[in-house]
Amino acid sequence: METATAPVAAGAPAGPVPGGTSAGPPACGRLIGVVGACGGAGASVLAAALARTLRRRVGATALVDLDVPGPGLDVLLGVDAAPGARWADLADARGTVDGGSLVAALPRWGAVPVLSGAHRDPTAPADPVVLDTTTALLRTGHRVVLDLPRPVGRTASALSLAGAADVVVLVTPLRTAGAAGALATARQLAEAGTPRVVPVACRPAPGRVDERELGRLLGLAVAATVGWDPRLAAQVERGHGPRTGRRTPLGRAADRLVELLPQPSDHRGAA
Repeated sequence: METATAPVAAGAPAGPVPGGTSAGPPACGRLIGVVGACGGAGASVLAAALARTLRRRVGATALVDLDVPGPGLDVLLGVDAAPGARWADLADARGTVDGGSLVAALPRWGAVPVLSGAHRDPTAPADPVVLDTTTALLRTGHRVVLDLPRPVGRTASALSLAGAADVVVLVTPLRTAGAAGALATARQLAEAGTPRVVPVACRPAPGRVDERELGRLLGLAVAATVGWDPRLAAQVERGHGPRTGRRTPLGRAADRLVELLPQPSDHRGAA
Protein backbone atom coordinates (compact mmCIF):
# COMPACT_ATOMS: atom_id res chain seq x y z
CA MET A 1 0.00 0.00 0.00
CA GLU A 2 1.33 3.42 -0.92
CA THR A 3 1.03 6.10 1.68
CA ALA A 4 0.52 9.82 1.51
CA THR A 5 1.97 12.67 3.51
CA ALA A 6 -0.50 13.86 6.13
CA PRO A 7 -2.25 16.93 4.65
CA VAL A 8 -1.98 19.31 7.58
CA ALA A 9 -1.81 23.06 8.00
CA ALA A 10 -0.85 24.61 11.32
CA GLY A 11 -3.73 25.84 13.40
CA ALA A 12 -5.93 25.25 16.40
CA PRO A 13 -7.86 21.98 16.64
CA ALA A 14 -11.06 22.37 14.68
CA GLY A 15 -13.45 19.96 16.43
CA PRO A 16 -16.56 18.50 14.80
CA VAL A 17 -18.73 20.80 12.70
CA PRO A 18 -22.34 19.54 12.70
CA GLY A 19 -24.07 20.82 9.57
CA GLY A 20 -24.23 23.98 7.54
CA THR A 21 -20.78 25.57 7.98
CA SER A 22 -18.85 24.17 5.02
CA ALA A 23 -17.97 25.80 1.74
CA GLY A 24 -20.86 23.91 0.11
CA PRO A 25 -24.56 24.74 0.37
CA PRO A 26 -26.01 24.29 3.85
CA ALA A 27 -28.22 21.21 4.18
CA CYS A 28 -29.50 18.75 6.72
CA GLY A 29 -28.06 15.27 6.69
CA ARG A 30 -24.46 16.39 6.21
CA LEU A 31 -23.01 14.19 8.97
CA ILE A 32 -24.59 10.76 9.10
CA GLY A 33 -23.63 7.93 11.44
CA VAL A 34 -24.34 4.24 10.88
CA VAL A 35 -24.03 1.76 13.75
CA GLY A 36 -24.95 -1.87 14.26
CA ALA A 37 -27.20 -2.96 17.11
CA CYS A 38 -25.07 -6.09 17.52
CA GLY A 39 -22.14 -7.85 15.92
CA GLY A 40 -22.70 -8.88 12.30
CA ALA A 41 -25.64 -6.50 11.83
CA GLY A 42 -24.40 -5.31 8.44
CA ALA A 43 -23.78 -1.69 9.43
CA SER A 44 -20.60 -1.34 7.37
CA VAL A 45 -22.18 -2.53 4.13
CA LEU A 46 -25.19 -0.27 4.67
CA ALA A 47 -22.88 2.68 5.41
CA ALA A 48 -21.10 1.97 2.12
CA ALA A 49 -24.37 1.70 0.20
CA LEU A 50 -25.64 4.93 1.75
CA ALA A 51 -22.43 6.80 0.86
CA ARG A 52 -22.57 5.61 -2.74
CA THR A 53 -26.27 6.45 -3.05
CA LEU A 54 -25.75 9.94 -1.60
CA ARG A 55 -22.89 10.47 -4.05
CA ARG A 56 -25.05 9.43 -6.98
CA ARG A 57 -28.17 11.33 -6.02
CA VAL A 58 -26.96 14.39 -4.12
CA GLY A 59 -23.26 15.10 -4.55
CA ALA A 60 -19.85 14.80 -2.92
CA THR A 61 -19.87 12.22 -0.13
CA ALA A 62 -17.04 10.63 1.87
CA LEU A 63 -17.08 7.40 3.87
CA VAL A 64 -15.16 7.28 7.18
CA ASP A 65 -14.25 4.10 9.05
CA LEU A 66 -14.35 4.66 12.83
CA ASP A 67 -14.37 0.97 13.75
CA VAL A 68 -10.60 0.95 14.27
CA PRO A 69 -8.65 -1.20 14.95
CA GLY A 70 -10.32 -3.75 12.73
CA PRO A 71 -9.95 -5.41 9.34
CA GLY A 72 -10.35 -2.08 7.57
CA LEU A 73 -13.35 -0.85 5.62
CA ASP A 74 -11.17 -0.87 2.50
CA VAL A 75 -11.01 -4.69 2.68
CA LEU A 76 -14.81 -4.95 2.76
CA LEU A 77 -15.02 -2.66 -0.26
CA GLY A 78 -12.27 -4.45 -2.18
CA VAL A 79 -9.99 -1.39 -2.40
CA ASP A 80 -7.35 -2.46 0.15
CA ALA A 81 -4.71 -2.65 -2.61
CA ALA A 82 -5.51 0.86 -3.84
CA PRO A 83 -2.91 3.54 -3.07
CA GLY A 84 -3.84 6.30 -0.69
CA ALA A 85 -3.83 7.43 2.92
CA ARG A 86 -5.31 5.38 5.76
CA TRP A 87 -5.70 6.39 9.40
CA ALA A 88 -2.20 5.15 10.19
CA ASP A 89 -0.78 7.66 7.68
CA LEU A 90 -2.59 10.61 9.26
CA ALA A 91 -1.12 10.62 12.75
CA ASP A 92 0.02 14.22 12.29
CA ALA A 93 -3.26 15.47 10.81
CA ARG A 94 -4.19 17.78 13.65
CA GLY A 95 -5.36 21.34 13.78
CA THR A 96 -6.70 23.02 10.64
CA VAL A 97 -6.39 20.17 8.16
CA ASP A 98 -6.35 20.96 4.43
CA GLY A 99 -9.57 19.24 3.39
CA GLY A 100 -8.92 19.39 -0.35
CA SER A 101 -5.54 17.72 0.03
CA LEU A 102 -7.05 15.13 2.36
CA VAL A 103 -9.75 14.19 -0.15
CA ALA A 104 -7.15 13.91 -2.91
CA ALA A 105 -4.99 11.63 -0.74
CA LEU A 106 -7.71 9.08 0.00
CA PRO A 107 -8.41 5.88 -1.94
CA ARG A 108 -11.77 5.72 -3.67
CA TRP A 109 -14.53 3.17 -3.92
CA GLY A 110 -16.01 4.22 -7.22
CA ALA A 111 -16.46 7.97 -6.79
CA VAL A 112 -16.54 7.87 -2.97
CA PRO A 113 -13.37 8.83 -1.03
CA VAL A 114 -12.79 6.33 1.80
CA LEU A 115 -10.91 7.06 5.03
CA SER A 116 -10.28 3.58 6.38
CA GLY A 117 -8.33 1.70 8.97
CA ALA A 118 -5.65 -0.66 7.67
CA HIS A 119 -5.22 -4.31 8.63
CA ARG A 120 -1.47 -4.03 8.00
CA ASP A 121 -1.20 -1.29 10.63
CA PRO A 122 -4.11 -1.51 13.09
CA THR A 123 -3.07 1.57 15.08
CA ALA A 124 -6.17 3.47 16.18
CA PRO A 125 -6.15 7.19 15.34
CA ALA A 126 -5.99 9.67 18.21
CA ASP A 127 -9.26 11.41 19.02
CA PRO A 128 -8.05 14.89 17.88
CA VAL A 129 -7.01 13.39 14.52
CA VAL A 130 -10.47 11.86 14.03
CA LEU A 131 -12.28 15.09 14.90
CA ASP A 132 -10.05 17.38 12.85
CA THR A 133 -10.00 15.22 9.72
CA THR A 134 -13.78 14.71 9.82
CA THR A 135 -14.23 18.46 10.19
CA ALA A 136 -11.91 19.01 7.23
CA LEU A 137 -14.02 16.72 5.06
CA LEU A 138 -17.20 18.57 6.06
CA ARG A 139 -15.60 21.91 5.24
CA THR A 140 -14.93 20.80 1.67
CA GLY A 141 -18.69 20.47 1.18
CA HIS A 142 -18.69 16.67 1.39
CA ARG A 143 -21.37 14.85 3.24
CA VAL A 144 -19.71 12.40 5.59
CA VAL A 145 -21.03 8.92 6.37
CA LEU A 146 -19.48 7.49 9.54
CA ASP A 147 -19.16 3.74 10.09
CA LEU A 148 -19.41 3.95 13.89
CA PRO A 149 -17.97 1.35 16.29
CA ARG A 150 -19.84 -0.75 18.82
CA PRO A 151 -20.23 0.39 21.49
CA VAL A 152 -20.49 3.96 20.24
CA GLY A 153 -18.60 5.16 23.32
CA ARG A 154 -15.57 2.98 22.60
CA THR A 155 -13.66 6.17 21.80
CA ALA A 156 -14.32 9.76 22.84
CA SER A 157 -14.21 10.94 19.22
CA ALA A 158 -16.83 8.42 18.04
CA LEU A 159 -19.12 9.42 20.90
CA SER A 160 -18.62 13.11 20.11
CA LEU A 161 -19.33 12.63 16.40
CA ALA A 162 -22.41 10.51 17.15
CA GLY A 163 -23.72 13.41 19.22
CA ALA A 164 -22.88 15.93 16.47
CA ALA A 165 -24.42 13.86 13.66
CA ASP A 166 -27.61 15.04 12.00
CA VAL A 167 -28.86 11.46 12.12
CA VAL A 168 -27.60 8.05 13.19
CA VAL A 169 -28.90 4.96 11.38
CA LEU A 170 -29.31 2.03 13.78
CA VAL A 171 -28.95 -1.22 11.81
CA THR A 172 -30.77 -4.07 13.54
CA PRO A 173 -31.09 -7.74 12.55
CA LEU A 174 -34.61 -9.01 13.16
CA ARG A 175 -33.56 -11.32 15.96
CA THR A 176 -33.97 -11.21 19.72
CA ALA A 177 -30.30 -10.34 20.25
CA GLY A 178 -30.58 -7.61 17.63
CA ALA A 179 -33.58 -6.02 19.31
CA ALA A 180 -31.87 -6.11 22.72
CA GLY A 181 -28.73 -4.56 21.24
CA ALA A 182 -30.81 -1.88 19.53
CA LEU A 183 -32.36 -0.86 22.84
CA ALA A 184 -28.93 -0.57 24.50
CA THR A 185 -27.43 1.34 21.56
CA ALA A 186 -30.40 3.72 21.31
CA ARG A 187 -29.92 4.61 24.99
CA GLN A 188 -26.24 5.27 24.38
CA LEU A 189 -27.03 7.51 21.42
CA ALA A 190 -29.57 9.43 23.49
CA GLU A 191 -26.93 9.98 26.18
CA ALA A 192 -24.52 11.22 23.49
CA GLY A 193 -27.09 13.80 22.40
CA THR A 194 -27.83 12.38 18.95
CA PRO A 195 -30.81 14.43 17.72
CA ARG A 196 -32.31 11.76 15.48
CA VAL A 197 -32.02 7.96 15.43
CA VAL A 198 -33.40 6.08 12.43
CA PRO A 199 -33.85 2.31 12.83
CA VAL A 200 -33.25 0.06 9.83
CA ALA A 201 -34.21 -3.61 10.02
CA CYS A 202 -32.29 -6.46 8.40
CA ARG A 203 -33.95 -9.67 7.27
CA PRO A 204 -34.39 -12.61 7.53
CA ALA A 205 -36.69 -12.60 10.54
CA PRO A 206 -36.54 -16.16 11.84
CA GLY A 207 -38.50 -15.70 15.05
CA ARG A 208 -40.80 -13.38 16.93
CA VAL A 209 -39.12 -10.06 16.05
CA ASP A 210 -40.38 -8.25 12.96
CA GLU A 211 -40.36 -4.60 11.88
CA ARG A 212 -43.50 -3.74 13.82
CA GLU A 213 -42.20 -5.32 17.02
CA LEU A 214 -38.81 -3.63 16.64
CA GLY A 215 -40.48 -0.25 16.17
CA ARG A 216 -42.66 -0.85 19.23
CA LEU A 217 -39.65 -1.74 21.40
CA LEU A 218 -37.68 1.33 20.31
CA GLY A 219 -40.60 3.73 20.16
CA LEU A 220 -39.40 4.68 16.67
CA ALA A 221 -40.75 3.80 13.24
CA VAL A 222 -38.50 1.49 11.22
CA ALA A 223 -37.43 3.57 8.22
CA ALA A 224 -36.33 0.80 5.87
CA THR A 225 -35.69 -2.92 5.68
CA VAL A 226 -32.63 -4.53 4.10
CA GLY A 227 -33.73 -7.76 2.47
CA TRP A 228 -31.59 -10.88 2.42
CA ASP A 229 -29.06 -10.92 -0.44
CA PRO A 230 -27.64 -14.43 -0.99
CA ARG A 231 -24.96 -13.05 -3.32
CA LEU A 232 -23.55 -10.45 -0.93
CA ALA A 233 -21.02 -12.61 0.94
CA ALA A 234 -19.56 -14.04 -2.27
CA GLN A 235 -19.21 -10.55 -3.78
CA VAL A 236 -17.25 -9.34 -0.77
CA GLU A 237 -15.06 -12.48 -0.62
CA ARG A 238 -14.09 -12.02 -4.27
CA GLY A 239 -12.94 -8.47 -3.51
CA HIS A 240 -15.71 -6.79 -5.49
CA GLY A 241 -17.27 -5.00 -2.53
CA PRO A 242 -20.97 -5.15 -1.63
CA ARG A 243 -23.65 -4.99 -4.30
CA THR A 244 -25.35 -1.60 -3.93
CA GLY A 245 -27.20 -1.09 -7.21
CA ARG A 246 -30.72 0.30 -7.16
CA ARG A 247 -32.29 -3.15 -7.54
CA THR A 248 -30.27 -4.79 -4.76
CA PRO A 249 -31.56 -5.07 -1.17
CA LEU A 250 -28.85 -2.68 0.04
CA GLY A 251 -29.48 -0.22 -2.75
CA ARG A 252 -33.23 -0.11 -2.15
CA ALA A 253 -32.74 0.49 1.58
CA ALA A 254 -30.16 3.22 0.92
CA ASP A 255 -32.50 4.93 -1.55
CA ARG A 256 -35.23 4.92 1.07
CA LEU A 257 -32.89 6.48 3.64
CA VAL A 258 -31.80 9.22 1.24
CA GLU A 259 -35.47 10.07 0.69
CA LEU A 260 -35.75 10.75 4.44
CA LEU A 261 -32.87 13.26 4.42
CA PRO A 262 -33.67 16.79 3.18
CA GLN A 263 -31.21 17.58 0.41
CA PRO A 264 -30.42 20.60 -1.77
CA SER A 265 -31.72 20.17 -5.32
CA ASP A 266 -28.83 21.88 -7.08
CA HIS A 267 -25.84 19.84 -5.85
CA ARG A 268 -25.92 16.53 -7.67
CA GLY A 269 -23.21 14.04 -8.64
CA ALA A 270 -22.63 10.87 -10.61
CA ALA A 271 -21.98 7.42 -9.20
